[in-house]
Amino acid sequence: MYSFSWPSIFTANKTILVQDKEAARNNLILVLASTKMELYGDPYFGTNLKKYLYEQNDVVLRDLIIDEVYTAIRVFVPQILTERKNITVITDRNKVSVQILYKYLNDSTPDMYTIDLTED
Repeated sequence: MYSFSWPSIFTANKTILVQDKEAARNNLILVLASTKMELYGDPYFGTNLKKYLYEQNDVVLRDLIIDEVYTAIRVFVPQILTERKNITVITDRNKVSVQILYKYLNDSTPDMYTIDLTED
């Protein structure tokens, strides 16, 4: 499997591609950083995580964020496998992060990714 290298996609005369684990990690980053209706070719690609940042912090909101992340991974990143219980929302004052424990399906190696939702 191949994916675009993110954030440096282009050089002077070619497109930079990555493969295997790095491609799966880039696809995970892209789907979590994208907002739905942002990509014209596939308007359902991405998540609605940005709209949850202005809601009141409670248990229901945490479950909504976890469901959104889990659904996006299951639909758009089939190269990795995670369970809903392996997705954790971490709040620290004005910082909201999501920690995801997952494994690559090609060689079953585990990995972890943390995305800060309050940063662009």
